Amino acid sequence: MIRLKAMLGHMLSGRSSFVLLLFALAVLPGCSGRPPANEHAKSSPVAQSSPKFAPLPAMPSAPVWERVASQGDCAPHGLHGGWGTCINGKACLGFGVRGENGNAVCTCYGRTGGCAQGQRCDALQLTCVPEKQPPSGRGDAD
Repeated sequence: MIRLKAMLGHMLSGRSSFVLLLFALAVLPGCSGRPPANEHAKSSPVAQSSPKFAPLPAMPSAPVWERVASQGDCAPHGLHGGWGTCINGKACLGFGVRGENGNAVCTCYGRTGGCAQGQRCDALQLTCVPEKQPPSGRGDAD
């Protein structure tokens, strides 16, 4: 019997007694005799009130302009091999569209006149971006 006490005392020393205490505290609530609370009995998959829909504000439609081809040899060359266009005999860092009066106009997705020097018209971002930024979201050029 003394040997059993010594063996149990040795086994339950330090960390073992701490683990046994945590296990007892974890099991204790399950032995209380009360049924577990049913959280799902209080909830319902059906809403108690009907949804309230607000009308979306009307958005003005963007003008759809007909593209025109580049004409002439004044189109600027891009750093990464891209080209601008030649619209009305002038270099355009963008593309040409037919304006309201029917004449060709240089633009970059709504920016009249195209991009500024040192920029290029990016088809993914639909705006002017720095010319040194690689096209199509690729990493930096080597």
